[in-house]
Amino acid sequence: MQLYHNCGRAVGTNKGNGSFTRGNNYRMTQAQAVLLMQQLDKLVKETEIRRTNADYLSANIGKIPGITPVRLPADSRAVWHLYSFRYDPAQFNGLSRDQFAKAVSAEGVPCGGVYREQYYDGLLDEAIASRGYRRLWSTERLKAYRGGFQELKGNKQVCETTVAMTQNMLLADRAGMDDILEAIQKVQKHSGALAKVSA
Repeated sequence: MQLYHNCGRAVGTNKGNGSFTRGNNYRMTQAQAVLLMQQLDKLVKETEIRRTNADYLSANIGKIPGITPVRLPADSRAVWHLYSFRYDPAQFNGLSRDQFAKAVSAEGVPCGGVYREQYYDGLLDEAIASRGYRRLWSTERLKAYRGGFQELKGNKQVCETTVAMTQNMLLADRAGMDDILEAIQKVQKHSGALAKVSA
């Protein structure tokens, strides 16, 4: 854990000055902690605003053909660091996800694709090639595990069809939420013309 929170740097019996593993910069000074503690009430208040606005968007955004809001697990409460939804280009005259996001952004609602398939970012390859993994599993098993990433078609589809807005968009008032819905409806209405221009 020390390595992970301190940029992967050496600690304890590890020798040297470099980073031995991937890590993050989670070191915090006391002054930073005091400043952050003063923001906790603000965080609680803003989280409730985001939840209320996300509930409103989710109740209405799915009425637009080709847009599917996120389905939360039962008895869960999201904090909405992103507000995301699934986009179906077939309902928008073939307008690609990126073209859709660009058009909605042009209407004053910044949005775009967010995550890509993270098992291709190198972190899992690094783990698979590590001495610890090679001690635990055979070369054949690690190769099969790596090859199995090709079978995660559902994950690929989610990455290619998800559109998201950042959490600050959810801090607006109800009129702001209506503006988001209107922007998406406008793009849907004019998607045929937009698809032709983009082609």
